[in-house]
Amino acid sequence: MEKKIQKQFVYDGFGFPVVLKNVPMTKARGRWTPNINYNDLTMDVLKALATHGSRLTGAEVRFVRQASEMTLQEFAQRFDVSHPAVMKWERAGASPTSMAWTTEKDVRLFIIDSFGGKPKALVETYHRLEQPASERRRRVSMDLAA
Repeated sequence: MEKKIQKQFVYDGFGFPVVLKNVPMTKARGRWTPNINYNDLTMDVLKALATHGSRLTGAEVRFVRQASEMTLQEFAQRFDVSHPAVMKWERAGASPTSMAWTTEKDVRLFIIDSFGGKPKALVETYHRLEQPASERRRRVSMDLAA
């Protein structure tokens, strides 16, 4: 099998674009495909979303909910909102949701707490989120060589 490192690859498999840098690629059936562990990538993307500098989009909220294996009702109950509110957030798609910053902050802290964050990481994230994230959209990006 042929292999290479691709400097940049945009992965859309989570419902939103994730820019991957230094991606190991393998040629299979004539097509280049990332040679990565998608479970590890899921965890890395979740952690990146927790501290991402932009407000969460509807697609990112759906990704967090599905990665948490929660129904709309369970997710809504966890964040003390109605399930139609969660549906509205998710319908925002690639745009930022209309959720209050305090709720989004809780969602981000939930990510750290639920997906293996250490208490120190939870505290650091809490302090980092004292100011609302930017409304300006930035893509989630990660270097796989690191």
